[in-house]
Amino acid sequence: MNMEGPVSDRFVNIFRETIKSVDSSGNIVVVKTLSGCANAAGEAIDSLGFPHVIGSVAGDNTLMIVIDDADNTPKFLKEFNEMLG
Repeated sequence: MNMEGPVSDRFVNIFRETIKSVDSSGNIVVVKTLSGCANAAGEAIDSLGFPHVIGSVAGDNTLMIVIDDADNTPKFLKEFNEMLG
């Protein structure tokens, strides 16, 4: 993951304050956020450069993250949850 000072702190705060739940199936991770916050969460995921993330698609309150291989999903979730604290 690529954490760069104040910008990364801002993104981590976005996660902590807006994410309601995280679930996964295979190589897809679904993140539920407060209404209107999924785009910011998606931008944070993209900007932080998590390994194995192909990309993300955001709606109003739901973010779908695509992982390159289902075997890498647990690694992503571990790192993601550690970041959330």
